[in-house]
Amino acid sequence: MHYVCSLLLLLVLVVGSPLAGWAAGSSAYDHSLHEARARGAGRHLVTAHLTADAKRVVPGAAPGGAVGSAPIRWTDRSGSHTGVLAATENQKKGSPVLVWVDRSEKATPVNSTELQPGLLTGGVVGVATGAGAAALAGGARAGLWRWHDRQCAVRWEKEWAEVEPRWSHRSEP
Repeated sequence: MHYVCSLLLLLVLVVGSPLAGWAAGSSAYDHSLHEARARGAGRHLVTAHLTADAKRVVPGAAPGGAVGSAPIRWTDRSGSHTGVLAATENQKKGSPVLVWVDRSEKATPVNSTELQPGLLTGGVVGVATGAGAAALAGGARAGLWRWHDRQCAVRWEKEWAEVEPRWSHRSEP
């Protein structure tokens, strides 16, 4: 019985843990993708170009960080448009920038995580779930072995109590 339980726990460890991780990660990714699509409703992604060099206008800004705004221009189905967007100091005139444009033609910067919705979330959830399932299976197996060892020790003590007096040539009163 002990070995059958151990084999079942090993099967859960080898097959169940990855499946649980995949299912949880897939579900988290799908949810995140749905949320990203809901946030993106009414917006479309365009590539705009800076029409002037970005200048450092934020005192003490970290190099490469947002330093202020720069004028941009983009073209989409409805024609050519202009706007203003946060830019970094290393961006020069003509640099391409991905932006979200809403129905009112307002441009907002694209967060890089929005372009890959849920990959990180799905991956983290999947790995954590798989590791958790593996830890549970491993803990259950360790608990089973410990319980089995205790049962063996109890049986051994009981049998030794019966055999030891005869073996040591002592008789019990």
